[in-house]
Amino acid sequence: MKVLWFVNTPSLGASYLKATTVGGGWIESLETKITQIPDLHLGIVFKWGNAQVSPFTIERTKYYPVYKPLPQGKLKKILHRWKHKIDYEENIPVYLNIIEEFKPDLIHIFGTEDDFGLVIPQTATPCIIHIQGNLTVYSHKWYSGISDSDVLRHSKLSTLLKGNGLFHEYQVYKKEAERERKIFQGCHFFTGRTDWDRRIALSLSPRAIYFHCEEMLRQEFYLNQWKSFSAASYTIVTTIRKNIYKGLETILECKKILEENFSQFQIQWKVAGIKQGDELVDLVESKYKEKFKDYNIQLLGPLNVNQLITEMLTANLFIHPSHIDNSPNSLCEAMILGLPVISTYAGGIPSLLEDKKEGILVQDGDPYALCGAIIELLRDKEYAASLGKNARMRASLRHNEQNIIDTVLKMYIHVRELSSNLPSPAPYIND
Repeated sequence: MKVLWFVNTPSLGASYLKATTVGGGWIESLETKITQIPDLHLGIVFKWGNAQVSPFTIERTKYYPVYKPLPQGKLKKILHRWKHKIDYEENIPVYLNIIEEFKPDLIHIFGTEDDFGLVIPQTATPCIIHIQGNLTVYSHKWYSGISDSDVLRHSKLSTLLKGNGLFHEYQVYKKEAERERKIFQGCHFFTGRTDWDRRIALSLSPRAIYFHCEEMLRQEFYLNQWKSFSAASYTIVTTIRKNIYKGLETILECKKILEENFSQFQIQWKVAGIKQGDELVDLVESKYKEKFKDYNIQLLGPLNVNQLITEMLTANLFIHPSHIDNSPNSLCEAMILGLPVISTYAGGIPSLLEDKKEGILVQDGDPYALCGAIIELLRDKEYAASLGKNARMRASLRHNEQNIIDTVLKMYIHVRELSSNLPSPAPYIND
């Protein structure tokens, strides 16, 4: 079987490009395992803006970089950002040419966030979309903890004028969400892993067929295990991105409460993935007129996988404060390590763990309940350890690599069988 992936990362092709990928480690894990199947041949399409690169092959996998150059010159870049332009149908001829060259038996598109899914109505090849997140819902939850007026009030004027920053990012996001809804309408087959993404698929594509399939984690997380609490002081770790809806402000609010009422616990909160000087950090500090460092919150910036595991193995708790998420890999990684977790009850997260059995769930944007949950676990170390043990057991079953490969292959076969009854697409006309 020949399968063509459309992904937002070069995956294992990054080595050829001498690039460091950000995110997508679970896709690399899936590629590593699925390419070991003798009768499956994989092609991977991804966008690559650094330079124009011809298709290349590593072992049996063919990689297709799609070059998307940015405007050159300071003024042109500013005007481009102010237009809030997104890729729409202009890449479809490129995608169709790749499909024609590779001649796949099936197309697997990872995510509805990019323009890849627009090719589905234009090809007769069976297609399935793997739901990663959902921009339509995320755009509704964008200003959950920080308002639009907060963004305008606390953003730097130079950032706004140059078309950069969170305000402009949201304008692009809304356009991408509109494009995403068209992608859902044009696709017959979806795969996901939570009740949340299944219900979203039903809502946006009422006649679509949904397959449940879990995701792999980065290989290093299968090989390590959290042990126990430290004796003298306590460390909390969080992995977060620069998205406004990830709940960074809740960390500051919660830590202030901890410092005011429970200073005897000597809690250090380490936040990986974001650093001092990032726009979101500056915005939160400006809004609250407080500094993260004044509350013993250490912003670690981006970490490689080994650095992140080291921080997690030496922590006491993992906190996930997001206002919306599907199945955040950071939370799943903490669970498979066996690190006790507290997370917001948001999006698909309730499908990942059972409250008070495999972790604790609290309302998003509620620093008081989050503070209380933290103190509960710091006071009852045995309970916290039991949550971590149960979480590891559940995550180990959920992320079992062989089970995932078996599910993917069965899904591919089933989609091909079902696609034989679908009407052929109209020929694509490139105006």
